[in-house]
Amino acid sequence: MQQPAMPVDDARPSAERMVFFTDAVVAIAMTLLILPLMESVSEGGERSAAGWAAEHADQLLAFLISFALVGTFWRWHHALYERVERYTPALMRLNFLWMLAIVWLPVATALSTADGGDASNVIVYVASIAAIPFVSAIIHLHVLRHPALVREGMTIDHRGLAANVSLVLVLGVALAIALLLPDVGYLALLITFATRFVSMALHRPIERLAAGPARARGAADGAAPDAG
Repeated sequence: MQQPAMPVDDARPSAERMVFFTDAVVAIAMTLLILPLMESVSEGGERSAAGWAAEHADQLLAFLISFALVGTFWRWHHALYERVERYTPALMRLNFLWMLAIVWLPVATALSTADGGDASNVIVYVASIAAIPFVSAIIHLHVLRHPALVREGMTIDHRGLAANVSLVLVLGVALAIALLLPDVGYLALLITFATRFVSMALHRPIERLAAGPARARGAADGAAPDAG
């Protein structure tokens, strides 16, 4: 007797291994952030800790900013994927793109303080940060448009999408400030403290926009059995 074919949605692979692999990549990227500081310590000779900290204040600041950002991005990623049970090939490709942006950030962080913090390096740094929530927003949209990937009984919170879109917009403003006012440097990133307020303002519009395609897709899926 022939066994019934497995439903297409159930045939999709589990996201568990992809999540574990992503967590490992993020942990490695966070570790790589400290390497330039370790090298400066080994080359520092007999300087005091205070003298070393004063000389490498820019590197310390860049490290702390990047470490905090990667931690935040991982937390947002985790909040989404704890609701995702399966993945599509497109979702895997997007996740690899997200990991690429994460792994690149230690390089951008090191570049940002090279040559005395040249303005072009700071611009590369801000753009590199913005790439991460940009890809994350696309991932959120993909999952929202494929509800079969979500664990049974769970839904995707639009606040994660709003947070990513808001951060991209705010970092875009920071990038514009860095371009127009090169002397501002890292201070342009202070505008990211406004991200929460932008996210609150965009939450409802983004929820309505994202719900439209999801409702249309759900209606099409519901009508499909009747066609048979």
